[in-house]
Amino acid sequence: MNVIPIWKAARGGVLNPSQLKHSPAGKHRSSSPFCSALNCALIRVTSRFLSARRRLSLVTLALLSLCPLAGAKQDTSNVPFRHPGILVNRAQLDLVRDRVAQGVEPQKTAFAALLASPLAAPDYTPTPHATVECGPYSRPDIGCKDERRDATAAYTQALAWTVTGDERYARNAIRIMNAWAGTLTGGHLNDNGPVQAAWAASVWPRAAEIIRYRGDLWPQPDIARFQQMLVTQYVPSLINGCDENGNKELAMSEALVGIGVFNDDRVLFAHGIRMWRGRAPAYIYLKSDGPAPLAPPSGLPTSAPWSNKGYLPPLVEGLLQETARDPHHAAMAFASMVNTAETARQQGLDLYAEQGARIIAAMEYQAQYLPPNNTPAPEKLEFALEPTWEIAFNHFHTRLGAALPRMAKVLPTNRPTGADLNHMVWETLTHGDIGAVGLPPLVNAAPARRAP
Repeated sequence: MNVIPIWKAARGGVLNPSQLKHSPAGKHRSSSPFCSALNCALIRVTSRFLSARRRLSLVTLALLSLCPLAGAKQDTSNVPFRHPGILVNRAQLDLVRDRVAQGVEPQKTAFAALLASPLAAPDYTPTPHATVECGPYSRPDIGCKDERRDATAAYTQALAWTVTGDERYARNAIRIMNAWAGTLTGGHLNDNGPVQAAWAASVWPRAAEIIRYRGDLWPQPDIARFQQMLVTQYVPSLINGCDENGNKELAMSEALVGIGVFNDDRVLFAHGIRMWRGRAPAYIYLKSDGPAPLAPPSGLPTSAPWSNKGYLPPLVEGLLQETARDPHHAAMAFASMVNTAETARQQGLDLYAEQGARIIAAMEYQAQYLPPNNTPAPEKLEFALEPTWEIAFNHFHTRLGAALPRMAKVLPTNRPTGADLNHMVWETLTHGDIGAVGLPPLVNAAPARRAP
């Protein structure tokens, strides 16, 4: 199938290389809405003519052909994905189940909190939308909170099934995912549409991965339809990244990696890894960076505003790009960075090793201002407990033995972490003191290749 005539018909021309920005990390991203609109047009055309499996493959390759995979190290190996393998693995889920059954903390209390959540209700009812439209400050909010709540509920119910063995939870998760896969056709619109897609698509694959690979309750046609939804309704909003605050692009990288694993799509997985490698070093400052933070891939100042309302905090080890903004956005970005690294590690790729110094510095920097450490916060900066840090702490402290003395004091006061309806969800349950159980050996990344 010759896609060039389709592109011309959709936008009156083909993509000009001058419309792409080139980053030092080899990242290519559209400088306008052109790429995203063209992606959607191509999806609509191919969806009419191709079988489901072939449609998924060709749509993915068509999207990525607009942003070639060149010039950056990444995992494009032919090693099969491990399943379940998004944030958690089979042995890890078994250990969580056994710890809850044996009354071992922190899983015992964390699971009690999960069961007490409305997200785990046996009669939970999803609210799918044909189109999700999310404006600035949630104006408008057409399906935005509903979508994030339903994705989080599906993951919550999947975890509840894993621990209890009660099939009602699995069937609830399936019902939620099927409802959205059968309804969402108009994608994600308005200013916050792309980051909304990133938040939801960071969580949907977690639920789907558990349900698909820990039983046979989900019919294959429903799985295929859910995979198609991820590619056609989410990937177009994610694939070009984001030239704004780093929390958005890091969430996009997490979503792409998760979709890549669930769909067994090495091209999408590699694209998410490359996006992470471009943005992660630009989000946390180290003294070794020099007198200024590293620039994000786009090089645009608007992509990394370290100041807020004219105030630029002192550049100290572990400062996050959005620290001056507020603690929640900084925590969201940190969680996305770590979640992507954790899923990659579940697949044998060690992103932690690439940015471990930054992740550790960020944890210790934030922890010094939190109880019980209680160092007085710098003027105009705010710090608060957030439902994260467990996954990173488990990796660097429990698995690798790093001391992290400040965060080690904070975590007991923060447990059990809950669900924030974005992508920080039940971290204490899944990763609190869980160690390295079930992790595969590391796989060397293959040389970078250009997408077909």
